[in-house]
Amino acid sequence: MRLISAVILLSTAIRAVGQTAPADNVHASLLTGKKKSLIAYAGQSHSFTLEVAPTAKPSDVPGFITVNKQIFQSTLVPVDKSIDVNSLTPAREQDILTGYMNFELSYYKKKLHQNYSNLSTQWITLQNLIFLIWYFDIPQDQKLISRQIYVSTIFYDQILDLNAPVFHPEDAGKARALLLRLAGTIKTYDTHLDLAALQKKLSK
Repeated sequence: MRLISAVILLSTAIRAVGQTAPADNVHASLLTGKKKSLIAYAGQSHSFTLEVAPTAKPSDVPGFITVNKQIFQSTLVPVDKSIDVNSLTPAREQDILTGYMNFELSYYKKKLHQNYSNLSTQWITLQNLIFLIWYFDIPQDQKLISRQIYVSTIFYDQILDLNAPVFHPEDAGKARALLLRLAGTIKTYDTHLDLAALQKKLSK
């Protein structure tokens, strides 16, 4: 129970960029199949899928998925409505993602009263999308989680955030590799995906 509470506490730090009230964050769905599984999100006019190992399954922690004993979540956070997402330059995308990271860190520290250290960041491009990799260490007195890792990108008018808690320091590389592998499989669609039909197709 303490483990679940700790993970949920970290996940509640994910909020809408620039908003001061809790956001209605959305989790992508896990669609399981015999040969492969997908994490999928179907918006009204934009959708995406991420390919994940067929061993993926829902975690005991609400909103999280487990792959080879590593839990993670895929969350969508709305971008502030004042931002014109239809004419973003790479530099502007980096500004938005950096602002999102700083907002989350400030909320985590000031509102949730949680400390962190050794913040590290890195920029990469996967499938023509700019991703911000950011992670930080959790104080040792927390005892349950040693590090939190995020891989974030802009998905139309939302930020797609992949994140994973690391329970043992030696597992940090595995967790980071999992999130980057997921990010590298992203496929975007300018339409609404029928998730029920997609699940049926995966099950054959």
